[in-house]
Amino acid sequence: MKTPANKVGVEEEKHLILLTLNDYLQGRPVKDIERLRAAFHPDGYIRTIIAGKLVQWTLPQYLDLVAQATLQACQPELLSYAWDGDTGSAHVQLTFDTFRFIDRFNLVKLDGKWWIVDKISYREELQR
Repeated sequence: MKTPANKVGVEEEKHLILLTLNDYLQGRPVKDIERLRAAFHPDGYIRTIIAGKLVQWTLPQYLDLVAQATLQACQPELLSYAWDGDTGSAHVQLTFDTFRFIDRFNLVKLDGKWWIVDKISYREELQR
């Protein structure tokens, strides 16, 4: 991982990236649409596989789906993140009672803010 040369720069980038990731991780479980919107670039896409087919949504379509979803207890977790210059990636998961979403994000830094520009998601059913 290429990062800024000094420790202050590294810590600042970590902080900025975590602000974005936390908007997703804290916003999604409680359906806080404005917090989710703050995490994603307005031109971002969300993709997943459903019944063997690639399905994708624009950010407004995705936010509408989240708003309509049933509110459930959820354990959000940041698994990893990395960046090089003004691009990065993250791996997170949201664990609900009977399933979990495993998400991978592509991130970009524009005008001093990190944004999720692409989310791919896998839904894993849990055996309880």
